[in-house]
Amino acid sequence: MDYLQNPEVLISEFVESYYQIEGKLDPEREDQALEASLSELVLEPYFDSLELHVRGRGGLETIRCAGGAFAPLPGELHPALEGQGVDYVGVRKGTSRVVLGVADSDGEATAFALLLRGLNCLAELSPPFQLTRLRRHVLKDRVTPEATFDLQLGIFQRQHTESEVSLLMLTRDLAECFKARIETESQFSGTIGQIECLASGTNPPAPGAALQRLWRA
Repeated sequence: MDYLQNPEVLISEFVESYYQIEGKLDPEREDQALEASLSELVLEPYFDSLELHVRGRGGLETIRCAGGAFAPLPGELHPALEGQGVDYVGVRKGTSRVVLGVADSDGEATAFALLLRGLNCLAELSPPFQLTRLRRHVLKDRVTPEATFDLQLGIFQRQHTESEVSLLMLTRDLAECFKARIETESQFSGTIGQIECLASGTNPPAPGAALQRLWRA
């Protein structure tokens, strides 16, 4: 509730996480490979040749995926087992925009919880040397050093209660507020692109089907 009532709390924690990573990790010592496994694609039913399709008001968009689950920072367990970290990463077709995806694989997480996890991953990956690692080990230098990050929140389709629908809209409002406010910080200007919430049209997911965009901030 603190985040929803006072977005400045979220902004402050995001900036603090960013500076903690930037200030405490040694780029030379921490440049081990990011282990993004193509066998751990949480949204695998949607992938055709590692392409994820999203349908919205502007038509069909395509994300070319470069890897599955990985942790921005070294951990003891694989992120797919911990339910943390990024679930997939790719590049939006026709652009150099990096897409970080976090998803609800159990049909229980809310968009709000996914937004918090996604922003935490974004804070850990946006320092320059972290982006260098991401480009080198996962994206294979497909994007420029000044890449923009898009954030996707994937929730599987299910019947939502009235309170869940309200939380979904509040999450969108929080994402919009976060974007508008973080752009005033010079080091993040132009870094964060779209934040969008996606859902499948059916449950279980139909192989090869496009995800539906519920909202975009």
